[in-house]
This record gives sequence, C-alpha cells and structure tokens, in this order.
Amino acid sequence: MSDASSRPPGTTWLLRHNHFAAACALLALLVCLVPLGIPRANAASSSVSISVDTNVPAVSSGSQPIVVSGTITNTGSTRIAHPVVHLSVSKQLLDRQTTADGWMSGSLDIQPLTQVATGSADAVSPGGVTSFAVTIPSAKLKFGYGLASLPLLVTVTDGNSTAASAIRGTVRTAVQQQNTAVHSPLQVTIVVPLTLPADPDLFGPDNTTRAQAWEQALGPDGQVQQTLDAFSGMPVTFAVDPALLEPPAAADDNVPSPTPTPTRPTSTHSSTPSSSQGTAESSGSGTTPNPTSTDAPTSSTDATDRSSTAAPTGAESPGTGSPSPTSTSTTPPTPAERITTAVNGLISRLDTLDTGQTVWWLPFDDPDLAGLQAAGAPGARLLQRDLTRALPAAARRVSTTRVLWPTGDVSASTVTSAARQLKSDTSSVLAVLPTRAVGSAQTEATYRVAGTSGVLTYDERLSSLFSSSTTSPGVQSSRLLTDLLALYQQSPGTPRSVALVAPRTGGANPIQLATQVQALQAAHWVQLRTGTATEQAFRTAPATALLAEPTKGTPYPSAPAVAITASELRDLDRSRHRLAALQSVLVGGNEVLPERRQALDVIGSTRWRGARAQLAVVADRDNAAVSSMLSKLSVRSSTINFFADSGDISVTVSNQLARPVHDVQLLLVPRNYLVQVTEPQKAADIDAGAHATARFHLKAVGGGTVPVDAVLLAPDGSPLGAPGPPAQLKINVHPTSGWIMWVLGALAALILAIGLWRAVRRGPRTAAGTRSTEKPLSQNAIVDAGPVEPPTKDTETDD
Repeated sequence: MSDASSRPPGTTWLLRHNHFAAACALLALLVCLVPLGIPRANAASSSVSISVDTNVPAVSSGSQPIVVSGTITNTGSTRIAHPVVHLSVSKQLLDRQTTADGWMSGSLDIQPLTQVATGSADAVSPGGVTSFAVTIPSAKLKFGYGLASLPLLVTVTDGNSTAASAIRGTVRTAVQQQNTAVHSPLQVTIVVPLTLPADPDLFGPDNTTRAQAWEQALGPDGQVQQTLDAFSGMPVTFAVDPALLEPPAAADDNVPSPTPTPTRPTSTHSSTPSSSQGTAESSGSGTTPNPTSTDAPTSSTDATDRSSTAAPTGAESPGTGSPSPTSTSTTPPTPAERITTAVNGLISRLDTLDTGQTVWWLPFDDPDLAGLQAAGAPGARLLQRDLTRALPAAARRVSTTRVLWPTGDVSASTVTSAARQLKSDTSSVLAVLPTRAVGSAQTEATYRVAGTSGVLTYDERLSSLFSSSTTSPGVQSSRLLTDLLALYQQSPGTPRSVALVAPRTGGANPIQLATQVQALQAAHWVQLRTGTATEQAFRTAPATALLAEPTKGTPYPSAPAVAITASELRDLDRSRHRLAALQSVLVGGNEVLPERRQALDVIGSTRWRGARAQLAVVADRDNAAVSSMLSKLSVRSSTINFFADSGDISVTVSNQLARPVHDVQLLLVPRNYLVQVTEPQKAADIDAGAHATARFHLKAVGGGTVPVDAVLLAPDGSPLGAPGPPAQLKINVHPTSGWIMWVLGALAALILAIGLWRAVRRGPRTAAGTRSTEKPLSQNAIVDAGPVEPPTKDTETDD
C-alpha cells in the first residue's frame, strides 16, 4: 500500500485495482437497493434529537471495529416503543472542506449509503432520553484507503423498518480511518485562556460575597480549575491573566487599619482614642499625631508581599494574643483568608502542570486592547498601566513568557506598540492573532514579526469547530478531524502548522474542548505542539509583516461590543488622582493605597465586553466607595458671628479614616472682600478617628455675611476630601470701628436720658404703705416712719 501523503489531493485509490469491474457492479447493486429500504441521508428528522459521542476509536484502522454511541431524546408527542439505530456509511471521501461542510450541514446529499450496523435502544416516552451503542464490524470498513474520512448517517426508527414513515430522526457525522504511516503531520498548537468571569462580586467590598465569588472562580469547583482538570495530561498552552494570582484590593470605603482591631476588654486601647481626640481639639496647630509613630513601621514591614500574606497575618495576630487555644481553632476563616486559600491553590496547580503544558501570561487584567486604544488619552493611560505592570513572583516561577491576545480586530501599530510596552517586564512577548492579520500566504501558524518575539496566527474557522458549544460532541470532533485531514491532504508531506484557540474562560465547555483534543491526539495526520515547542519554532519561522488592518472577516472568538465608556474613564482618572493625594498625607499610605488605586483599573478588562450592566455595577460601586473614603477627611461647616475689627476663629478638621494623617493643608478662601485671612493656609496632623482645630486670624473690612470656602489640600496642592464643592463657613462680620458703635453709643445715651427724666419727674421716694386720705389730727404727730402697733387700750375702748 502506498502512503496516502504521496497521492494527489482528493484521490480515491483502491488497494485491488484488478477488481475494478466487480466494484462497479457492486456499486450499481447498491444504487438499486436504495429504494428498497436503505435509508437516505435526506430523511426528515421530526420527533427525536440524536446526540452522538466521539467514535471509539476516534480514528480506526481497517482491522478495527468502531463503536458509535450517543443518546436519543424523544421530542415528539408519542412513545417510541422500539427505537432502532441504523448506521450507514458511504465510501465517497470527504477530502475537501467544501465537501465536508456540505455533508455535515445537510446541503450535500451523498449516495449511495450502505447500512453497516444496527442496534436497539430502550423504549422512550415523550421528553425522555435513552442511550445507544452500536458497533460497526471491521469487515464493513475495509475500503482500502490510506487516510479517509467517510460519511456516516445515523438513523433512528421505531421498529426495524426503514420506511420513511418509521424514521424518527437522522444525524450526519463521519468515520475516520488510517491504514498507512503519515509523514510531516500538521503541527497544531492549542491555546486555552484562563481568565476571570464578568462577575461584579469579584470586585466588591471585603465581605463573604466577595470571598464566595473568588472561591467560585478559582476553587476546586470553579471554571479555571475545571478547565485545568479537563485538560489533564494534554499538551495545551494556557494563556493566563496574572490577576488570577493577585486579586485586586477590595472596594472598601475606608483604608485598612495599620494593626488588627483590638478586642473590647482591653481598656488601654479603648481610652487612648478619647485622649488623642482631646489633644487634637485643644491644639490650635493640630500637632496631635506623629507621622513617624509606631503605626507606620508596622504597616510597611510586609509591604513587599502584602498580596499573599496580608490576610493570613491579620487573622493570626488576634489568635496569638488570645489566651485560649480553643477559640483560634474554631474561628472561621475571614473573607480575605478564604480568597488567599483559593489563590494559593491555583498557584500550586500551575506550579505542577503536567508535562507538555505551558503557561503564557496575558497583560495584567487582560485589558481590552482595541476598546481602550479607541477611548483616547484616558484609555491609553489605563492600557499603559496594565501593560507595564510587572508579573508577581509566583507567576515568574511558572513562566516569564508574555502574550498579547486582543479581542476583535486591532491595527498593526496597536499590536507593536503594546508589545514594546509589555516587553519592559520580560524578554519574550508573543502575539496571538487571526490569520487575517498577516499578509503572507497561510502555510504556517508561526511568524517572525518586527517588534514582537513572534506572532501565532490561528485559524478562526477551525477554532470555531474546535470550541463552539454543541449538543453532539461526536459530530463536532468528526467534523474537525475531517477538516484537518482535508487541510493535510492539500499538501501531504509538507511541514505546516495550525493554531486553534478557545474563547475566554466561560465561553466554552472545558469538557467538550478536552474531548476534541482527545480526538486530535488519535489522528496521526495531526501532531499537537506544546507551547515550548511553539516558542522554539519562532526562531526559524518565516518573517512577515502585519497588515495595517486585518482583512474583513467574522472574528472568532466573537468580539461583543466594548462596554467601557468615556465618562467612566474620566471618573477613573479623578478617583486615582484623589487617592494619590490622600496617599501623600496618610500614615502608611504608600503601603495600602497603591493597591487600592490599581483595583480601580479593573473596568478596562476584556471580560466586560458584552457585559455592560455588570461593568456599570463595578464602576458605580468603586466611585461610591472612593467618595465615601475621601469624605472621611472633612471640614466641619459652621456659622461664625465675628464682632471685631480683627481676631481669631477656630476651624475643625475631622479624620474618620482608620489611619492618621499628617501635613493636611487647610486653606480658607473668602468669597468676597468683607473679610481677610492673614494666613489663609495652615497644616494639621490628625489621629485616626479624631479631629483637630486650626486657628486663623481675620481682619474685618466691612460688615456683612461672608461665605468662606474651607479647602483641604495635600502638600503638593492636590485636593483632599470628598469630590464636589468644598465645605463652607458662614461668617457674619460686624466690625467694631464702624456704624455699629455709633448706633450702640446713641442707644446708650438715649437710655440714660430717659432714665434721668423719669427720676426727676417722680421726686424723692416715700415710705411704702397705705397712705390716709384724711388730714391728721393735730395731736397725732408723726414721730417714726416704722410700723406702729395699735394700742390695746384703744381697741378695748372701741369694743
């Protein structure tokens, strides 16, 4: 038997040429038998749905039987009492992609079909499902081809009859055979992404909901681990988002405390804040906290590996101080600890990948290259931050290869510019692009392109066959094998390569993908190439140039609409700027706020394409959390009555953050000329949860009400506090050297004059008592002004 690779494409060589006449006679007989009961491929399918599993073996030799199995679902309204499965094969080769597509889609009817096996299944009621397994004897498959993909028709009837009235449904698939050795098989690289889903709970505040979301994404039952499990032992390359190993900071509305919160029974800790607040209020310059207090070293000690150790350290400290070992053993893990456990499990899994499996690292957070590039300067800044962010140490232990994999079509300049920025973190930057992006004739999947370490071009059509969702995995794997065989037979024996890709995590069923890979492993005209071998292939790959813009076509994986908006990018810039200002005054701010600012960048990820509502939830929640955090540093608004030409007023600044602040600048800006502040800017240091007062000297220029803006600033002049208008003081100015003194003087003089006039008019005061209206008798002279008791004798006389 001659090697199939030496035959012209599409030929149908038989092993016994001297029996050609007998074969023709047999062919004529089969054609005659078709009307007598052999099922035709175009039979209607109306009352059952047939799902076919991958053939066993997926590729057979002429001496091997083939087991075709699957399920039958009764979609009709009547019971199928005796389901019978008929398998029919044609010897016409599916040696071209157009022929294979026509047969599989039903647009091409291939005749004759020879029934090669039948089998029975259990009765199935409406809506029920039953399984089947039918074996095709090897004697029925001796067609004599070196390499072949042959049409297979699966027909289900109710009973043994193959009459049209008994047929309940059909499905088209294929059987693959290999009876000869293959030279220079197709080198196939398979790239599978591992990314986070578009779940807003992953990026929420530090609570149980966030922990559950991360466990669901990374835990043993999560999509990422399930994908790794499904591909166990298979030579595939994983394109991994480093954010899986370094979750962003929680969207909390306060900064982390510098030390674990003390327990309530500790009296010394509960009294310290009250004494600190008292000092802050009484200090005019606000020098209560010390920026170099013991809190600062505590927060910076473990700054280099906060992402992996912060949560466990915080949880262990209270346990260490607790005298009861029983309490620590029964304490449930905190949400942060649960997330750390899930991340560590993934790190351990990536550290111990199977032989032949490779990791390429995507840019941090898998940024939407096309969407951000089209969003102007704010999008370009966000993209640059993601591209230049270094890999964490845990990722570097696994691999240092970086890869660009844009969603949708991007220009050549965008790819090369992004590759240059990503290269700052590593020496190897690859790009995964569709074949439409390269101008050369597609005989290879690997190319050397200036500005990159290599470009891997993937076949979008074959990738769709590889990873599209299906209810009949056997049909899908047969179609993929058929197309790859047709591609191989276009130029058998010539070294060529192909790349297949899967959608981002969640876009395809990992078990179905693994089934496809298993089928490819059985085909000798395909050789799966590892990521390491693919990287080596770039060294000798042909050089080419990217097209300025990819040629028109249907992108695969699909590219949903960009979700991020210009207003969200502007809000992101403002929030980052405000947090940077807060970082400059927060004690230990350099250890906690850079992570918080990085966490805001998650809105630029590819995961949000087609998930606009989920992105809006994350963006709005981040804005609200940042605004709430910033508002915890504020000026207390008040109304002040100022009765003086000049004098001092006190302004209170409150710090409800969980850490002290230092060098906070308080600036008073009067809205009109009626008052002047001699020293309008003062610095204040404020403890956590405390407040301080700053005194300002005012000079009254005129009387009236003066609105005064109380602005909080960082030392470099950046605004602090909540976004929006600043706090405002209302000062009622009453200068003492003005008209008010004349009014007060005149009023005092008038009151004095009225008092004197009344005193003169009334004359001297008389004794209090009842005055008689009759003239006193001459003998009754008044000798004493005091009270006189009536004589007892007179009273008796009257009686």
